[in-house]
Amino acid sequence: MIGLAIDSVLALGIVWMALQTVRSDSLFQAMLMFIVFGLLMSLAWARLHAPDLALAEAAIGAGITGALLLVTWRRLQVHGPDDSNGPRLMTRWLALPIACASALLVIIIGWTALQLPAVPGTAGELTLQRLEDIGVSNPVTGVLLGFRAYDTLMEMAVLLAAWLGARAVATEFRPGVLPGPAHAEVPLVGALLSLVVPISILVAVYLLQAGGSAPGGAFQGGAVLAAGGVLLCLTGRLEAAAQASALERVGVILGLAVFSLTGLIVMATGGPMLALPGVWAIYLVETALLLSIALTLVLLFAAAPGLRRAP
Repeated sequence: MIGLAIDSVLALGIVWMALQTVRSDSLFQAMLMFIVFGLLMSLAWARLHAPDLALAEAAIGAGITGALLLVTWRRLQVHGPDDSNGPRLMTRWLALPIACASALLVIIIGWTALQLPAVPGTAGELTLQRLEDIGVSNPVTGVLLGFRAYDTLMEMAVLLAAWLGARAVATEFRPGVLPGPAHAEVPLVGALLSLVVPISILVAVYLLQAGGSAPGGAFQGGAVLAAGGVLLCLTGRLEAAAQASALERVGVILGLAVFSLTGLIVMATGGPMLALPGVWAIYLVETALLLSIALTLVLLFAAAPGLRRAP
């Protein structure tokens, strides 16, 4: 009974927060509502016994995305006009039809899903039967490797395309200190960074190696590692560079390249495309994905081609 009450309050809170996000007249308030919405979604995934998704939602949906929204809002305040006084009239007229169409789509998808017959031998059941062959003990990771390898590869391609698209539309760039609070040398900030950044690296490595037997993996670890990079940007330890270094260029494409190359090598030896031959290949690909995810997210946050250590 208590669990049902918690789930009901959480569901109502998610719906209410989503409405407040799209209806807010203040751009800054809408961004804060979106961050809270992401945190509530992470709690919902945890209640659904999906800790992998809960961790990814909290780190990426609420954390990194929230930081991107806030730094974008600050850039608008500094370099552009303030359009946060309220939605335009056309936006108000379009809001109701779009909301109705979205609700109808959700109802159709839900009704279709309920009408589908229960088919035995789902991905989870098949994965549980062949966990030893896959080389991991976590069924979630087994499903990702055995049934969603193309999905993971395309997610990396989308992330790389997002960074390339951001660079293509960036018509003006000023190298130097990133827009943010004053970068005064406060001893407490240095002490905090010396504690938080190494911990973010340790947590990222732990999530990477734990992904084979427990909730975790490259995306979760990459988001945590990126959070350490974002802190270094906000405190002025890293600043924007006019050009990306060769190491940064390699790092951005590393995950996609290693994953694709591994899959092609397996296919050339007679195996299925993207089937990873053993635990060593799993950790090789996951490590490359982690580094690419973290670097790409930090570069997107900085809105810069590259980063350099502040003098």
